[in-house]
Amino acid sequence: MSTPRKLLLAGLAALSLVALPLSSAQAGVAIGIGIGVPVYRPYYRHYYRPYYRPYVVVGAPVYAAPPPVMVAPPPVVTAPAPVYAAPAPAPIYVQPAPSVIVAPR
Repeated sequence: MSTPRKLLLAGLAALSLVALPLSSAQAGVAIGIGIGVPVYRPYYRHYYRPYYRPYVVVGAPVYAAPPPVMVAPPPVVTAPAPVYAAPAPAPIYVQPAPSVIVAPR
């Protein structure tokens, strides 16, 4: 290899080492919806705020009323009427009609 080529490769290697970050990247994910006008989220400053004790708000007392009592007469339980099976009707026998026999001539 020639000397200019070696210098070019050494310079390219040095440039690529400089381009590599020494710490890991902090990659973030952002999802946005474009509506046609610029909308910026508010900037919050991180500054010291003194501690205020929380306010205790006492409202009117809440009274839980007991459930209403339903008074009804007790249910009347009666025995069902007995069911009797009627006997089957007696069969009626009918004599068949006499058959007519025609004598040959």
